[in-house]
Amino acid sequence: MSQLAIERPEGATVVFRRMKFPFEDNGFERYWHAGSPFKSLFWTQLSSAFAPGEKFFIDSARALKSEITDQALLDEIAEFCRQEGHHTAQHLKFDRKNEELGIDVVGCRARYAAVLDWARDKLEPIEMLGATSALEHFTAALAEVYLGTPEITEGADPGVTALWRWHSVEEMEHKATCFDMYRQLGGSELKRIGLMWGAWWLILSVALINTFVLLRKDKKLFTRDTLRGFGYLFGRKGVLSGLGPAFWQYLSPSFHPFKHDTSKLIADWKASDAGYITHSA
Repeated sequence: MSQLAIERPEGATVVFRRMKFPFEDNGFERYWHAGSPFKSLFWTQLSSAFAPGEKFFIDSARALKSEITDQALLDEIAEFCRQEGHHTAQHLKFDRKNEELGIDVVGCRARYAAVLDWARDKLEPIEMLGATSALEHFTAALAEVYLGTPEITEGADPGVTALWRWHSVEEMEHKATCFDMYRQLGGSELKRIGLMWGAWWLILSVALINTFVLLRKDKKLFTRDTLRGFGYLFGRKGVLSGLGPAFWQYLSPSFHPFKHDTSKLIADWKASDAGYITHSA
């Protein structure tokens, strides 16, 4: 079997796992994250991105898979697609529970889908793969912040955080799959960097719009909790401010996702959360 351009750290292999989480049977409160409308609805709306988002990623990889000759990368692409498909399935379960609570998940998902459909119409296949690489870097960076900053999950329903912890680990495992495809297919470095600016801006814009729409519908927009929410996202240990280093790393011509090793976070998850796995390839 051939070797990937940059070998993966030990323990960071892309592997499919079938999961089951406590929220599927037990449900959760509307404001499941420490009783905070802002924190809860921010993550709730973000979950709605994954059905259209993961499909965009899978379609991007499959569209150019036939041009890849590296068998090691082809094997990884197959596991990447299986992981992404199961992410969608699990988040749809979470979304449906939120719909039962009266939250407009469908409207949030439609806004993400509209942005991604626009990108499909505008981008060539190699550009779509470049956008996917940028968004996979975004999700991997968010995953590292999520797992590496205890304050972010403090007080949240553990049955729900189990979903996000698993998803975070698999995002870190396959963070280089589409990036290596793009590089092996000769994608432009200038285009790669340019696509990141647009992709990150669009996704973050929709995330903030969705959060404020849900807060307004719940009559929770103009509250102290929302003011504290800005600190939760943009403060010193904020969810979004924590993405800054990853953003600037991506601008380097010598960038590769696995030059930044997050294998310890993956190992820690395997040690603590393996009980949620019902099947592993």
